[in-house]
Parts: sequence; structure tokens; C-alpha cells
Amino acid sequence: MAKIVFIGAGSTVFAKNLMGDILSFPELAGSTITLMDLCEERLRTSKIVAHK
Repeated sequence: MAKIVFIGAGSTVFAKNLMGDILSFPELAGSTITLMDLCEERLRTSKIVAHK
């Protein structure tokens, strides 16, 4: 299974769109996605969106 890291994931709209694209590929089902950003507040927002 793939391990995918988003550096700069505090850009919530970009991260949401990219996660949607990644999850549309059956080959990537079960992958681990890690979100990283310097701004903890924006990262929290992206995490909430990712869990939806």
C-alpha cells in the first residue's frame, strides 16, 4: 500500500481536491495519507475536511 505525504496541506481546498483525486483510483485504496504544514491551525482545518 502506498504512503502519501502532502507537504503544505494547510491549503485546504488544494488538499481536499488532491485527496479526492487520489481516492478515485482503486489501486490506492488503503493508502496512508499524511498531512503536513507549518501552520497548525490550517492543518487542523485540512484534517477535519480529510475526515469527511
